[in-house]
Amino acid sequence: MARLSRRARAQKRREIILGLFILLVIAVIASVVTYQFTHRSAGFDPDTLCPLSGPKGHYALLVDKTDPLSFTQRTALETLLQDLVERKIPEGYLVSVFVMGEDYKANAKPLVEICNPGTGEDKSELTANLKQLKRQYNKKFITPLMQQMQSMVSDQSGKYSPIFEMIQMVSLASFQRHPIEGERRLLIISDLLHNTPELSLYKKVPNIEDFLASDYGRRTYVNLKDVQIDLYLLFNTPQYQSDELTEFWQSFFSKTGATIASITPMPG
Repeated sequence: MARLSRRARAQKRREIILGLFILLVIAVIASVVTYQFTHRSAGFDPDTLCPLSGPKGHYALLVDKTDPLSFTQRTALETLLQDLVERKIPEGYLVSVFVMGEDYKANAKPLVEICNPGTGEDKSELTANLKQLKRQYNKKFITPLMQQMQSMVSDQSGKYSPIFEMIQMVSLASFQRHPIEGERRLLIISDLLHNTPELSLYKKVPNIEDFLASDYGRRTYVNLKDVQIDLYLLFNTPQYQSDELTEFWQSFFSKTGATIASITPMPG
């Protein structure tokens, strides 16, 4: 067999190198496509920003506005809200914000209800538009929630503080409306001094068993099974906010199937 000429050998080497290069390019393209396919987002609802597969968890926030807040309390509330929406609510979780006025029927629906879409920090530029994700996070998640700050406070005292009824509304309009299997938390910012014609905790803190057995207790009972409760106490009238009051609420939430995760006094 005749030996290849030097020119032919050089041409053969070029063809081999070109072939190897083409194979390398194909391999890189295949790897990118495979990565995009296996790591791409499952998609989300453009209105709620929730994953199309459903929220991963649910945080409900209830703010008592039946009494005016001091300057310090307003500042603490704003700081708490900002910390909540920017750091505490995990990506893919739904957050529902409720306020409590003297008429619980007027506040039966959330002020805002939206999922945390994430900032995109954990994503790759190969599979996501990081700038667009960050812009969406700020414009559609952070801003709408922080804009509700003014709606959470009042300059006038309400005649009633229907805490039990409002907890029922939150359960119905959030946890029961969205049967999410993941973590569920209820954050309550209040002085916990329920006050309606049927029951006033300003007058007397009842025995929990007597309350649950009463007509009013049975009517306002709510199932909060597996819900974590975070209480943020506003000390508007400390003379009525005894340890007995706190113990009553701890017993109440225990009877509903919930667990008190934390009790935090609010400054002011």
